[in-house]
Amino acid sequence: MLRRCSALIAVFLLSGLLTRTGLATADAAPRAPKTLLPASASALPPASGPLAALLEHAEPTASADTPDWTDRIDARLVALAAEPRRSSEDAPSRRLREAVDAALGELDPRTRAAVEIRELGSAQVLAAHEPGRALNPASNQKLVSAIAAAELLGPDYRFQTSVLRRGDALILRGEGDPDLHVADLHALVDELLAEPGALEGVRRVLVDDHAFSDRRLGPGFSAEGCGDSYIAPSGALALDYATLEITLRPGRYRGPVEVEVSPTPAGLGEGERAEGIVELVNTARTESGRPRVCTEAGEGGRTRVRVEGALPAGHAPMTLRRRVADPGLLAGGVFAQLLAERSEGPALPVARAALPAQPGEDTRLLATHESAPLIAALASALRYSNNFTAEQVLRTLAWRASGRPGSWAEGARVLERFAAAVSVHAGDQRMINGSGLSREGRLTPRFVLDVLALCRRPGSPAALLLASFAEAGGEGTLRNRNPVAGPRLLAKTGTYAGASSLSGLVYDSTGARALSFSVLLNGGDLERNRAAQDRIVAAMLRALD
Repeated sequence: MLRRCSALIAVFLLSGLLTRTGLATADAAPRAPKTLLPASASALPPASGPLAALLEHAEPTASADTPDWTDRIDARLVALAAEPRRSSEDAPSRRLREAVDAALGELDPRTRAAVEIRELGSAQVLAAHEPGRALNPASNQKLVSAIAAAELLGPDYRFQTSVLRRGDALILRGEGDPDLHVADLHALVDELLAEPGALEGVRRVLVDDHAFSDRRLGPGFSAEGCGDSYIAPSGALALDYATLEITLRPGRYRGPVEVEVSPTPAGLGEGERAEGIVELVNTARTESGRPRVCTEAGEGGRTRVRVEGALPAGHAPMTLRRRVADPGLLAGGVFAQLLAERSEGPALPVARAALPAQPGEDTRLLATHESAPLIAALASALRYSNNFTAEQVLRTLAWRASGRPGSWAEGARVLERFAAAVSVHAGDQRMINGSGLSREGRLTPRFVLDVLALCRRPGSPAALLLASFAEAGGEGTLRNRNPVAGPRLLAKTGTYAGASSLSGLVYDSTGARALSFSVLLNGGDLERNRAAQDRIVAAMLRALD
């Protein structure tokens, strides 16, 4: 899967800082590759275990030319509902119960807590504290969304981005790829230009992102603020996690700060009256002070980058990531710019258009990019808590399940159907979006563990997805959580609006036995809440030794 590791780690560190200051969850978007440079990209560390096997042998799942997605998902839900369920039963462990009670006893009295620990193989409940209490799960919602997507779409599902020709237009069509980068557009341009005369008579670029509904910010996502990257918009065609990388460098003393925006679309404009897809308004000066960098929506889906304040002379370059207004328009603009650079011609104008699901005889396919398998793409959401990835996947699930443009309302309905198929506790849940970035979402620990129970089936989509979880001390949000546990702890963190959550699996030293757990805490002190979660995990590790 193409992505720069250093960029992912940088955004993870940023998200941790935002969480500590109360500005965000650990859900900041990973930084994407530097753009409009040579189309090279670094890979994540080599995959191992089930993920490596899947990547080696996976074949692309059916895509837009497969008409039966609704029936396939319906059938999969029926099959999940028909699987034998192991009813949870109490088999208390005194050591674990005492450890849970002791950890919760250290919490702020205002903290609301819900906990359950089960034996993964037998569903025996070893310890619990109000496990049916519905609390805000924050990013633990991503566990449910990711497992639902893997089970219903298939672990080897691949997103397609394609270039088609109709009349005098090239059509850039997206199907929700959460991991599309400029290097991938380079590859599309290479494939396109390999055909002689491919650009003959072409006068415009059209963006087709109608696999998703027109709404771009999900429920719980605020349009206010400075354009923080962890609240990026969603679209069927989106580049670099629907964000821009903005780099500031000092200029001459008391002169303008130098600003670089990446990726650079065709028609980048500067000044208050600019009319490019991205408009840069830079009033920052090179002198003592601090800069302020924001993005805002301009007319016609344009993204306005506003740089104000000051950057001291001699200051090191400063790079920030901010969301865009219209992901599809930006992707189309970058594609047009790459075409212009490679063909040495003028940049084509970019507009939006919708194609039928099955294009007619007047439209032909010229180039196609396929993403990595779904479970590889989901590592961004599960390890780094990338909100954008979770929302892209949820809306793709909604599109495939309904046959209509993917909306959050339809996505929530699919999650509800999934919940009813795998858990007798589905009625107590409230799922608002795919990422958990909401004050309104509610899950119970016993439901989360019903979903995690799907991982016990060897070779199942949910079991394969475990390779994309964060592990203690490794890359992602568990880097500094129980690091000595290493691969014995696979879990998902969550932090937002007073909610702190940790759910996942703890293994014995051989990997043969596993406990599933969910610790949801709302209110109180964040550091004390995390310390309590870590103490509970440590107790599970000791119990398995």
